[in-house]
Amino acid sequence: MAAAEVFSSADCGPVRLSDHPNGAWFVLCGGEAQSLQGGPYATREFVHTSIPFVGEAYTALRSAGVPMERIITIAQLDDYLRYLRSGVAEAIPDQQIPGHYYQEQLDRTSASCARWLAESEGGRADYDHADVNPATFMNVLAGKRTGAESKVVPADSDAPVFFGLYSHGDSHAAKREGDGGAGEVVPHSYHSAEWFIHFPYPAPGAEEGQNNATDMYDFVATEGQSNHRNLLYATQIRLALHALAPPSSSPTSASRKKRPVISLLNCCRSGGLLEFMRRPSAIQPDLALFSMCSSQGHRDSLVSGFWSAFFSELRDTLRRGSGSDTDMMQLFSVAERRYHRENKYEALNHLKEAAFSYDIWQSEFHFSGARVGNVDPWHLDLTAALTTAWESEPASDNDNGPDWTALERLQVR
Repeated sequence: MAAAEVFSSADCGPVRLSDHPNGAWFVLCGGEAQSLQGGPYATREFVHTSIPFVGEAYTALRSAGVPMERIITIAQLDDYLRYLRSGVAEAIPDQQIPGHYYQEQLDRTSASCARWLAESEGGRADYDHADVNPATFMNVLAGKRTGAESKVVPADSDAPVFFGLYSHGDSHAAKREGDGGAGEVVPHSYHSAEWFIHFPYPAPGAEEGQNNATDMYDFVATEGQSNHRNLLYATQIRLALHALAPPSSSPTSASRKKRPVISLLNCCRSGGLLEFMRRPSAIQPDLALFSMCSSQGHRDSLVSGFWSAFFSELRDTLRRGSGSDTDMMQLFSVAERRYHRENKYEALNHLKEAAFSYDIWQSEFHFSGARVGNVDPWHLDLTAALTTAWESEPASDNDNGPDWTALERLQVR
């Protein structure tokens, strides 16, 4: 099953968001595939991948006392709501879905983003519409303003930084062997492929006046991807991390050394991006880096998945204030337990498939008060065993893993 993973830079010690007296900076980024939400209304999908979940994260941070000024949002908030309103009015060319369904989706989305909408200027994210692109993400972390009012992580700040990205993710081969590079694709691995995250709009090119866009993809093996400017690659995330660290010659380098930077990449195959950060050549020594992902490099993520579990636990931790001694590894562990508790049906289905028994599936069991064959005792026992695994109290503060005792007993039986 899809599982959250974590990477912590060596010798960084306990990482806490509460370690800085002026608080941390939070960057919430909601992506989407260009083919799903980046074109004309007639080509767009009814449901947006990330907007409700960015709204959920924003609400969690604000309810925990994080100031509005410390939260930077990059998402299609106004863009998507305008699309839904057009659907309500049945003004989308060749519209196939009745307007009342758009109204229901508009109401659901507005409810999940209610606080975000109420506190945003004009019902917009800090970066909305065409600004939801990879270059914006890079500029925000690097402290590069594209306008007088642009919100960015200040380049001279030493405060902790958290950034979370919720989107689609995937990978593609980075090189071929033989025939001058036009031969067979090298088997997919962390050494021969590029992992990326989707954005609905492309990073502007040099001709559009973006200073950092001239070479933004020059060092990335895009392998002829026609839409590569809509993709944020692991190699570019490394560059963003480099921008958050002080230069070794900086007079403030000593005080900013080991600056806490925490990230959550919530997309399919996000473990591939995290694996890139584990390479010795990619590690940023001046950062206390703590990175999380929602799935392994070869697996899809669950909808909401680890994102919802993490922000629920983060909200509760921040509410406890500076008196809390919870570090990020402890926070990750309790969020991971919550994720598995709330999504145990996925493990249930995986185990059923892996341990398929024809004799059991063809049997029809008799239970009082139920129709013959409607109740499967093995399903009930397996559900109970998985519930025990993740809902029982850990043996110690340092042990947040599952208790497989009940599952082992079921296996023996």
